[in-house]
Amino acid sequence: MLLIGCASQVTFYKRGVMYEKRGEYKKAFEAYKKSLSRDPNYALSYFGLGSVYAKNKLWENSLESLKKAQELGVDDQDIHMLLGSVYEALNKMDLAAEEYGRAIKARPDDVLSHLKLGATLEKARDYEGALAEYRSASAIAFDFPEAYFHTARMLFRLKRYREAEEIYQQALRLKKKYPEAQNNLTVLYLQNNEMRKALDSAKKTLDMDAGYVPGMVNMGYVCELMKERKAAETWYKKAIRQNREYDMAHYRMGMLRKQRGDFAGAEREFQEAIQANTELAPAYNELGLISLAAGDYAKSFDFFTNAARVDPTYSAAYYNMAGIRMNTGDYRGAVELYRMYLARAENPGDSLEVITRIRVLLSAGEKKDGDPTR
Repeated sequence: MLLIGCASQVTFYKRGVMYEKRGEYKKAFEAYKKSLSRDPNYALSYFGLGSVYAKNKLWENSLESLKKAQELGVDDQDIHMLLGSVYEALNKMDLAAEEYGRAIKARPDDVLSHLKLGATLEKARDYEGALAEYRSASAIAFDFPEAYFHTARMLFRLKRYREAEEIYQQALRLKKKYPEAQNNLTVLYLQNNEMRKALDSAKKTLDMDAGYVPGMVNMGYVCELMKERKAAETWYKKAIRQNREYDMAHYRMGMLRKQRGDFAGAEREFQEAIQANTELAPAYNELGLISLAAGDYAKSFDFFTNAARVDPTYSAAYYNMAGIRMNTGDYRGAVELYRMYLARAENPGDSLEVITRIRVLLSAGEKKDGDPTR
């Protein structure tokens, strides 16, 4: 017998899609659920649920629904992209990379898939892999400035500065007002100690967007390096007024105050920087140095430990922790930390000094333990 007016699973699914597009997620959720009450094996409604859960940041629920959709036969680019974003949110970068790779396999010419895979590989510190994906994106969409921007960022990370400069310029040719790219060029010029170019680039950044906070901070830093400290302070203060949550504005202000001998003021700024960004390793390191200067070894060591915790590649933290261990008589601990420093430092100019220090500490440790044969 035909029941007139009885909506099918397909009808409710389509309603869910409509509500989801409107941003009415509660109604979308209810529609997808009703669809599944009609047919518990209707795969697309599980996909819809996964999408709604993801938009509400209910990552585990989203993952469960999406896996169910896969079990029931959904296997296309959309589900792989969504699964990639869910795994990324759950900090499972290897699984996220796998899903974005599957999305690319389903649609090799999709720029977003390459950009997402590149970003995931970047988070996993696979910079060569990220570079390859960003290059693929720019090859597919040769007039897409953001792809060039990310390619240049990876080249900079890999210390291929001239190539990075060329690609940033390409991004700027495609997008005339691109303060992010121009600002990154300023950083590149500072890295290469090209002060005239850095100053010119900093000015161009602020010409593009006078309220661009990272540009203000870099302008301040250029002034600082040119020994124009009052001008630098003015720029840092302006940046902080514009955005109190911008970590690098507080960090640079802290460094400026520290140079002036205002350690209390510097400490306040570094604490503000950490409040804005709890993973800013240099700020923890500077707080450690201030505590060390005050003779508080325990507090100092805690700050250095936090710097290494948030960024295990931050070599200065290991060097500073090693110094504390050495000064408190823990020679074995100092040796281990100096070795960790050498493993992480990029072309350390003090490597010979550190190696010599390790040998002296090992010898002193043997004498201290009373076993010269160890």
